[in-house]
Amino acid sequence: MAAVLSQSLPILTWMVAGFLFRQARILRPDDGHTMARVIINATLPSLLFLSLARAELAAGSILILSFCGAAIPLVLQALARLAARAMRLEKPVAGVLVISPMVSNIGFFLVPFFLTFYGTEGISRLAAFDLGNSLVGNSYAYYTATRHGPHASSAWQAALKRVLALPTFWANILGITVNLAGLSLPAWLVQILEPVSKANGPLAMLTLGAFIELRFSRWKPMLVAVALRIAGGWLAGQALVAAFGLQGLERAAVAMGAAMPIGIVVLVYASMEGLDTDFAAGAISLSILVALAITPFLLAAY
Repeated sequence: MAAVLSQSLPILTWMVAGFLFRQARILRPDDGHTMARVIINATLPSLLFLSLARAELAAGSILILSFCGAAIPLVLQALARLAARAMRLEKPVAGVLVISPMVSNIGFFLVPFFLTFYGTEGISRLAAFDLGNSLVGNSYAYYTATRHGPHASSAWQAALKRVLALPTFWANILGITVNLAGLSLPAWLVQILEPVSKANGPLAMLTLGAFIELRFSRWKPMLVAVALRIAGGWLAGQALVAAFGLQGLERAAVAMGAAMPIGIVVLVYASMEGLDTDFAAGAISLSILVALAITPFLLAAY
């Protein structure tokens, strides 16, 4: 555990710095969104593409990991719907509660840890898991958000457009294609993408820190949302690990990827569709703090 904490310290330091920069107004509220766009459109796609393209990864493993990534949020959203009905929440709050377990913060939170502890081979497994996770988070989760807003509609077309416009989705697809086709990346492309990919870790941690809000409201549904996303996700991940007999990096990717905090995109969906943004910001922040506490134990276990 001491070794895990020692290796995690630089990553955590960047997150603390992002939080302190926000409190000192070095980073303004909109700066976090700007940095997030840089990550989604540049640093994270570069890292995912290079990791997948150069990994030793079989087609069967990709399918299993992607299936696990998609299955977990679908199971959790069903449980969240039951919880929202049982608590008789108004639609703007219920919508956030339902979509929160569906969007796992892998690209911003877990990727820096995985790269530090497992290298690019570990990232390739995590990217395959996140392919299924992202498909659900950027399509069905968005569709679900539209159904709970004041202008509810059957906006499946908008959800499909979100998936097809996502750079990380295409980075995963292209990386897998290059890998399975046995193609070699040209040196000039690697020289361009590698420096960009290496910037992902510090930038992601700074961005997460800048998004943390220490104002919490509606404690009961918030705790339910965080418990479903982290504890419920971990249990679902364990079930899939046992069902498929996963070992090594595949086991670590599913077990840890399933237990990550609520994704920042939930706040984006809440803002776009008229859901409760204060509740969304509080749930995301609380889940990040919980994940910070448990991630060293997960790394030590897997």
